[in-house]
Amino acid sequence: MLCLLILLVCSGETTDAFLSQHSSTSVTTTSRTCNNYNSGIIPQQTTSLRSTTSPLKQSASPSAAPSSFKSLKEFNLTLEKMAEKCGSLHEPVIIRAAECQDLWEIEVRKAKKDNKNLQPDIISFRSTLNAWSQCTQSLVRSRRNRKTLPETPKNSKLTVEVYTPLDAAKRATSLLLAYPEPDLVAYNIVMDAWSKSRVPEAPEAVERLLKRMRDAETVQPNTYTYNLLIDAWANSNRDNSLEKVLQIYRHMENLSKDSKTNDVTPSIRTINAILHAYARKSAQFTSQNNQEGYDQAAKCAAEAYDLLQETKKRFDETGDTNWQPDMATYTSVMDVHSRCATYKTTKIAGQLLEELKQLHLKTGNQRHKPNFRTYTTLVTAWSRTKSEESPQRVEAIMKEMAKCGENPNSRTYTAAIQCWSRARDPLKAKRVLKLLMEMRGEYKKTKSEHLRPTTITYNTAIDACARCQGSADQKTESLKIAFAILKTIEMDDELNADGVTYSTLIRSLGFLMPTGDERNNVAKAVFEKAKNAGLVELTTLKNLSLAVDAKTLKIAMDGNVDQNGNADYTNIPYAWRKNGNK
Repeated sequence: MLCLLILLVCSGETTDAFLSQHSSTSVTTTSRTCNNYNSGIIPQQTTSLRSTTSPLKQSASPSAAPSSFKSLKEFNLTLEKMAEKCGSLHEPVIIRAAECQDLWEIEVRKAKKDNKNLQPDIISFRSTLNAWSQCTQSLVRSRRNRKTLPETPKNSKLTVEVYTPLDAAKRATSLLLAYPEPDLVAYNIVMDAWSKSRVPEAPEAVERLLKRMRDAETVQPNTYTYNLLIDAWANSNRDNSLEKVLQIYRHMENLSKDSKTNDVTPSIRTINAILHAYARKSAQFTSQNNQEGYDQAAKCAAEAYDLLQETKKRFDETGDTNWQPDMATYTSVMDVHSRCATYKTTKIAGQLLEELKQLHLKTGNQRHKPNFRTYTTLVTAWSRTKSEESPQRVEAIMKEMAKCGENPNSRTYTAAIQCWSRARDPLKAKRVLKLLMEMRGEYKKTKSEHLRPTTITYNTAIDACARCQGSADQKTESLKIAFAILKTIEMDDELNADGVTYSTLIRSLGFLMPTGDERNNVAKAVFEKAKNAGLVELTTLKNLSLAVDAKTLKIAMDGNVDQNGNADYTNIPYAWRKNGNK
């Protein structure tokens, strides 16, 4: 056993063969533009600039160098395409947004010198703002997905002091405020950037822009503007975020009754934003991991369900399709219920899916068709529910997804793996391995980023192995699979192990190996890898203390233990923990 585990910890060979070998066991398995900012009729204005923002620190890069455009239409199309690139995680989005702004500023300066030159208009300006808005959202997604964006091309001569979503949103705002007469679409583009930035400053930033619009005589907010304000509050972690969202909704309802402000009328899009706020707040409550938090989450679920019923009633009474619940509505209510982690709320989530399926059969409208997010939400609900039937429920849902042509994504697979990790099945490590192999196979076949296994996926699988409660042989098999998963992470050029990886692996040793020199040596070897990677965390030390004897602990800690022989996180070298979380 020791030789095999040390080999898996230290060798550089691929584990695909090992994974394939162990996945062959027979077990049950399962077979993934700017017009949006204008909800009313906005005239396609042509407005020449009277002033511009301060220029980038630059010498125009090759892709943004001034060129002789044949027409304004060609120029605007070029800017639009450049802005689209800023929404891709395969692009160096910061430099792409800077190039778009650079090209726009070049043409603005040329136009100011000679009015016979091409005159950038409001559409040109919108695309420039959209470049920074898309950049903001890409930076958020890259952080959420733990994906490193491509580096700035070496031949780029632009110097851009933008590093974070906050920086990008601020850049869009500075452009907006410097423009002489921005229109409603321009304001909404920048507010959209803030609402999706997930930074603490976002709600106030959107509120300031909204106030500026109200104070202006030339432009007034519309429904979409207020929906963005709701989004900004919904995406914040403030204690009063849900209260603010409901307050804005009531204000919108009052405005809709005023004939002077008929551009503001709540719709199903507004309801969906509110339901998203309920889901976020519910997640905050359950993260407290105490009964009070779960009670508050249950209250959120009840209120979200009531809001759905009120919306359905409003549609039935008015026949206004702007109030008809859609897939996003049902999915959001299911999401709120999934957070509660109870059998009752999970069953309600399942009933909501069935109701949505019946609605789709009745209307034939694609807006009512459950998609992979809807199914994944129910999979996640069952993965959080402590029920013996959860694994079978998850497998049935994934089979239904395949039948409906809705492919699982990485979140679906991760939730399914988490579900098995909580099951009592002594063969769950092999079942988890089957899911991993299926997921990796689909990713290799489709190259879809939505199917790429993440470090979280692998960590969840290792945790499932650690929870094996079978015989000695079954525990040994689970441990082999856990180490094979570690090697798979290490052989993946797009992934890195994190502190949770090593901490969970050490915990699996404490659970799955008998005490003795063999366990001490393997746990120490894994801890050395964590130290070398700077990924020692507080939980790593706790799990190490449980997995090894006092002598081995002191050696592994290089003597950094207190007088009672306990590992002290505050005294370990910074190099051991520089890349981890506390």
